[in-house]
Amino acid sequence: MNVSDNVPNPLDDRTGQSLSWGSSIFWNTVGPALLLLVGVAAVIGIAKLLPLFLKENSTLVLRSVLAAAAVGLSITMTLRHRRQWVLPGVQMRQLIHAIRVGRAPIEEFNQFNSGSLRELAAEVKLLLHDLRQQRQAVLDLKEEVRQRIANRTNVLERTIASLRNQAVRDPLTGLYNRRMLDQVLPQLIAQLHGENKSLTLMMIDLDYFKKLNDTLGHAAGDELLKSIGQMIQSTIRDGDFGCRYGGDEFVLLLPGCDIAYATRVGERLQSLISSLGKTYKLSQGPQLSIGISTLADLSQPNAADLLKRADERLYEAKSKRGEPAAVLQPEAA
Repeated sequence: MNVSDNVPNPLDDRTGQSLSWGSSIFWNTVGPALLLLVGVAAVIGIAKLLPLFLKENSTLVLRSVLAAAAVGLSITMTLRHRRQWVLPGVQMRQLIHAIRVGRAPIEEFNQFNSGSLRELAAEVKLLLHDLRQQRQAVLDLKEEVRQRIANRTNVLERTIASLRNQAVRDPLTGLYNRRMLDQVLPQLIAQLHGENKSLTLMMIDLDYFKKLNDTLGHAAGDELLKSIGQMIQSTIRDGDFGCRYGGDEFVLLLPGCDIAYATRVGERLQSLISSLGKTYKLSQGPQLSIGISTLADLSQPNAADLLKRADERLYEAKSKRGEPAAVLQPEAA
């Protein structure tokens, strides 16, 4: 069975209503004219019959009767016009206003059965239905557009966040890049120095990395750098800052920590890299050299001097490569 067979066709209803509306227009137009003709004919008949019954003062009586008949006919037509058109028009206007402001439903027109505006009320009801459907369609379209804009905005925000993250992250190791370090380090020094708190900087260099690249290839070297990035991220605290400073160099910023903690971090990283280096089966596996500097080492704390002091200690550690696990600490330690 076709579903559309059970759905009423509004065009059929409107066709039937238009036929009824046309018939009503005919009678509403011709009816008053017929009533007027009947009234005039009645007055003429009375005017002809009265002289037959009245012998004296017939003219005066005839005039009085005709005047009364004319007044009565006028009152009758006025009352009919008011009942058929004026009062229904007022009621329809009030009902349309109530529907427009939302105080009454459109279905109120189903009970509108007053005067000669019944068919007009039916047409107005259909028109209001059409307007309501169009208004709902507009609201649905606005909601759809809003949803699409919201979805695209979310996608755009995620894309922007991803691009920002890519701009400050090293794509291979996942650590922050040199650009981010140059932005963060001066701000961090100014903040911690103003709060009289410590800041420890660790500069880390991967020894024998070139030998691994030349022997096993750059793919193996990239895999090693990626592993070091993961080890650093798993070793430092949430508030610490890990950065890839150069090709095989790394910088760690440890706010609020002492030398002992930084030394433990360095020794753990060296142990992890040493264990990983054994898996490559090289004559000399990769290992780490580390130099440590603190804000307390500097008379005038600034980023350049803090990096320079850690770099100097890093190369001092490299010069002692024959010693196991070289981690050069500040002299004050």
